[in-house]
Amino acid sequence: MAFPLTVDSEWRSRYSAAVGRISRQLATIRPGQPVRLAKKPATCLGSLPDPDARSGRQSIQSCFEVDPINRVAEVGGMTTYEDLVAATLPYGLMPMCVPQLRTITLGGAVTGLGIESASFRNGTPHESVVAMDILTGTGEVLTVTNKSDDPHRDLFYAFPNSYGSLGYALKLTIELEPTKPFVHVQHVRYASASALTQSMQEIVASGEFQGSRVDFLDGTVFSASEQYLTIGTMVGELPAGRATSDYTGMAIYYRSIQTLTNDYLTIGDYLWRWDTDWFWCSRAFGAQLPAVRTLWPKSKLRSDVYWKFIAANRKFKFAEKLAAIQRKPQRESVVQDIEIPVERLPEFLDFSTRK
Repeated sequence: MAFPLTVDSEWRSRYSAAVGRISRQLATIRPGQPVRLAKKPATCLGSLPDPDARSGRQSIQSCFEVDPINRVAEVGGMTTYEDLVAATLPYGLMPMCVPQLRTITLGGAVTGLGIESASFRNGTPHESVVAMDILTGTGEVLTVTNKSDDPHRDLFYAFPNSYGSLGYALKLTIELEPTKPFVHVQHVRYASASALTQSMQEIVASGEFQGSRVDFLDGTVFSASEQYLTIGTMVGELPAGRATSDYTGMAIYYRSIQTLTNDYLTIGDYLWRWDTDWFWCSRAFGAQLPAVRTLWPKSKLRSDVYWKFIAANRKFKFAEKLAAIQRKPQRESVVQDIEIPVERLPEFLDFSTRK
């Protein structure tokens, strides 16, 4: 096997040309006109990009190069984690932090932050970034690193969580970590938030659970007395007679948390375990009803498909019209990511589950 692996052997010239096209288009945008970089099929920069600009957008939507020896990858800013993981897993590698939904982009996760079950070990996506090419508001493209002699070092540290206010990440160099083919998953139930929090703190401090290494850690709360830590450990092989579970079809992952103490998934299926049902939100579209799920194409059991339904509802207001016909009050759907200091977690969970 030749190293390093080049996913696109001509990526450097294509990327350079793409950066030039994007920079030129940015220069044509009038003051006050909205500017955005977006994934397909949305626009690239401005509101009506020409075909040349669309080509530029597509050229920063791929994993350019994976270096298995040094465990780094050079990645377009609009590359989805789905494509990035597909490029790295064949080499036994994955990003340090892989957000739960397939179509989150690397640039988006860095500029808007992201978190996942490996974050207690590896932090959030920006903490494994080595270098970035950032398109600034002036049309200039700056390569930034954390090196002490880098004149743009401040931009490297200010960029995470800036939500596009400082520029767009066109290319990122990120660190990778080794994987194993399977993940042993344990769902451990706790009767209270305080018990769950104490166990979580012990696992984070030691990196172990009952004497075994912990690679992944997350939690799910069903009620005040039914709370779970899901503990994942990468393993090289399955126990004799044991098969992996598949949550991309009829089985629903979050329900398995309540019914299985031990489970096994391939590393790829573990990374996307929440995506098939967008956590539990797919039930709003009937996708968890057995009769509907049987007919639903398995390739369309994905979070980005559900997002399209939401976009259509926002545009045509189907739910609001139905509620008006049924004389029901309007409802507002809220999905909110928040950060809670661990010492305040029991208080927050007790409040959240209070009837």
